Amino acid sequence: MSIDDYPWLNKAIGKLPKDLPGALLIHGQSGIGKRQLAYALAQSLLCADAVAPGTPCGRCAACHLFEVGNHVDYRLIQPESETEEGGLSGIAKAGKGKRASVRILVDDIRSLADLVANASHMGGAKVVVVAPAEALQPNAGNALLKMLEEPNRGTYFILVASAIHKILPTISSRCFKLAVSSPSPADATAWLSGRVTDHVAESLRLTSHAPIAALALSENSDFWPAREALMAEFGESTADPLRLAAGAEKLEPEVVGRLLGMWIYDLLAAQAGGDARYHADMDNIIQRIARQVSGADLYHWSDSVREYTRAALHPLNKRLALEALFASWPGVQQA
Repeated sequence: MSIDDYPWLNKAIGKLPKDLPGALLIHGQSGIGKRQLAYALAQSLLCADAVAPGTPCGRCAACHLFEVGNHVDYRLIQPESETEEGGLSGIAKAGKGKRASVRILVDDIRSLADLVANASHMGGAKVVVVAPAEALQPNAGNALLKMLEEPNRGTYFILVASAIHKILPTISSRCFKLAVSSPSPADATAWLSGRVTDHVAESLRLTSHAPIAALALSENSDFWPAREALMAEFGESTADPLRLAAGAEKLEPEVVGRLLGMWIYDLLAAQAGGDARYHADMDNIIQRIARQVSGADLYHWSDSVREYTRAALHPLNKRLALEALFASWPGVQQA
């Protein structure tokens, strides 16, 4: 896909100065194409015949090397666990082992020393993309800051963030900030409808109308039955924490935390006489539970969900943690 496949990004590109800054911080909602924009800008900087920022020629040797992930003057720095932008579609990986790091480590930044210090191998620019920048460990952030404070001519840093407030102010202050606006719900729906036919509305609701995140979610055939089974169990008059845990175990812990946070939001909205925002396709279950569980109990349980989500960032016994979480679900207590 080229940048032309994401028409809402054109507005952001139009905000860029004629000469791209040496440090650029692209920020905005998760799942709307900030990484795609960063990659397009990086490729155009390396391109021998770029048409415009974000529009590489796609034909030169530099473009071919970039597209196959083998350009010697380019580095992508991201956590070991990172795959795609967005991320409500995680299905638990089979097997056991050390959990991949969700942080960018200081050694990751130190590995850039040769690239930054030496001349370009291909005689052009050198480009580093850091995504997501808020994943930088404190020591990694300080190491990056030193590189930004001592800029090397012809070296470009492109940082990508969905939570700009989590980035060191000293790093943020040294970057040109480029805000990427989300497409309108109508535009997001039209874009996604042109690419998939299943779960269009549900995917957009669950990703707050972030089209690229919604695309990944809609295409995940494992996610939907796991979600449906989990939410259906909530609707049982005697919800079983063991069955809830068994269903949720199929999803990554971070995804469970986000789904349950949305679930609580919709239940509280129903109790206030409003409509479900995220799980609207399960409104019958939401309305029934909203009449059975008190708002005070939901607020209390939301603390348990937040604690579980924080714990999910670290190694844990997934099944035991889920059973403990669902044992405190108010619907279980009232059964």
